[in-house]
Amino acid sequence: MTLGATLRALLPTLFVLALAGCGSELETDYGYTRGKSLNGTGVLAELFRKQGHEIRAAVRLTDELEEWADVIVRFAPYPGPPALEEADWYARWLDHEAGRRLVYVVHDYDAEPDFWTEVLSRLPQGTPARERERVERRQQDARHWSDHLPTPPKEIADATNWFSITRTTKPPSACKTLEGPWADGIDAKNTAITRHDTLKVDSETVLLKGDGEALVMEWTRYNGSRVLVAANGSFLVNAALLNKARRPLADGTIAWATDEGEGLSVAFVEGRFVTGEAAGMPSIWSMLRRLWEFRWIAFQMLLLGLAVCLARAARLGRPRSEPSAGTDRPVAHPEALGALLARTRQAGDARAILEAYRRWRFSNRPSFETASATETPATAATRKPKFPRPSREL
Repeated sequence: MTLGATLRALLPTLFVLALAGCGSELETDYGYTRGKSLNGTGVLAELFRKQGHEIRAAVRLTDELEEWADVIVRFAPYPGPPALEEADWYARWLDHEAGRRLVYVVHDYDAEPDFWTEVLSRLPQGTPARERERVERRQQDARHWSDHLPTPPKEIADATNWFSITRTTKPPSACKTLEGPWADGIDAKNTAITRHDTLKVDSETVLLKGDGEALVMEWTRYNGSRVLVAANGSFLVNAALLNKARRPLADGTIAWATDEGEGLSVAFVEGRFVTGEAAGMPSIWSMLRRLWEFRWIAFQMLLLGLAVCLARAARLGRPRSEPSAGTDRPVAHPEALGALLARTRQAGDARAILEAYRRWRFSNRPSFETASATETPATAATRKPKFPRPSREL
């Protein structure tokens, strides 16, 4: 299968996002096989797989990987040579068995400017001016990628055993000329390979030069294992391969790594912290990017939490007065008793209870007739009435 066929699954998604004005949603993580990042390696890994090779993504350099891998592809997360500890692991792996291959791609490229250039060239006629200006603005902002490259590790591999680079303060530019064995049949103008930092050459074999500077070189170790170093990934990452003129260079890289063989075990080493006992802490930006992927779930959980807090919050304002229990009303007791008797629906029992209550209430109270019979006229004249008589003046 050709590289163009492999790209069909990637291009529609990228262009739909771009033409919809979703440039801020584009993935730009460098050197990962998963996802649809412009700077990813999923297309390159798929090309290895289509040729019959087994592909794995490795985030740690382990003993298992040392025994399994025939080829290692490493897109470095920083500019320059590998870290010292990582380089020592690669040296042991290369010396463990003859004929192994290591492809090391320095992080000195960002595909986003080239991607927006491609989008501009494919905008249909009649595109609103505001949409075109948005794409042009994204393209201009992305051109400053070299000012935001990650920091190299403090301890790097020795240039004698590995390689070194020639740093430049000039902005990245497209190579006007290409030389070397890999440049045969390639149009430098159409390829537009990016040149920024370049490789220093000692005894290595240069495979590709851009404007006279080494961009790709190789060397062979004492046991026949070989190392390929690319100054940048401008012809290997996903979006860079949108340019058809660059695809022969990607095919050449795969042919070099596999030596035209089949059924090899190819490991793509990913991430910055690949050595040591424990992985390093992720940066705040990587954590925010991962949280952004779950933004809608987080938003719903936030609304649910807010509703729970409001439901359990104290009610503010003037307190309501409690309903009166009727203790200040003497008649409240018989009213309550009558309500309870009414619920029983036993009229006979209710009348019996009321009659018993009446007998108890008036059992010790002398009647009017009994008091009149025993009372003498003298005591009746001096007895004060229980209730005052009403005044005649009223």
